[in-house]
Amino acid sequence: MSESTARSVALVLAVLAVACGKPVDPSGDEDATFTKASMAGAPAPTGEDRPLSADLAVEPVSMLVTFNRLKTADKLQEALNKKPGQFSHIDLDKDTTPDPLTVADRATKDGHAFEIRVRPTTGEFVVATMLFDQEWSYLGHYDGVMGGAASTTARPLPAAPLAGAAPPAPVVVATPPAVVPSAAPTQAAAAVAPTGAPAPGAPALAQPPAPAPGVAGAVQAVPPGSAQPAGAAPTKP
Repeated sequence: MSESTARSVALVLAVLAVACGKPVDPSGDEDATFTKASMAGAPAPTGEDRPLSADLAVEPVSMLVTFNRLKTADKLQEALNKKPGQFSHIDLDKDTTPDPLTVADRATKDGHAFEIRVRPTTGEFVVATMLFDQEWSYLGHYDGVMGGAASTTARPLPAAPLAGAAPPAPVVVATPPAVVPSAAPTQAAAAVAPTGAPAPGAPALAQPPAPAPGVAGAVQAVPPGSAQPAGAAPTKP
């Protein structure tokens, strides 16, 4: 950033610090959870319960929006993650690497709002909500959701799903195939079937008819002790 641009930024922020007031709460009083744009340079809070926004360079991020014309959530998100650690030192999953940032648009009747989020391996959490007027001049920020509670390092606020986001796909459980009983007889049933009797479930077999007496090919029975040889019965003329 050039020296002339830096002076312009300082002048704009100084004017905003004097001119713009805080948003009001439902009772009409100034919203105490809103931090307006300022060049005072107050020291950032410390401790385990400090706001997540204390580890975010809120003022430089606002300059990206106002002076670099990064006026969409996608463009601002890309710029914030181009060099990890340049604008944020938030490390919720404690892996010694700054967590990636995400940006979501938030509706506001007086201008524009960006919700800055952080996405460690444990989920997605709100860091701050930055407010701009209709002309994209920076007004200030909330240390969490707009008009709500602060998001701290000890109690980070989970990010709400974006409108229009597809719901998670349902878990499909495979149904085991149905077992069809076999029509074939079991080995146990076949084992207990008497010799010569058909097995249970098997079709009955027709018995061959007994040969008629005197028919060629019939076998002649020989009485015990007879000297007549056994063999085919003689054919009648």
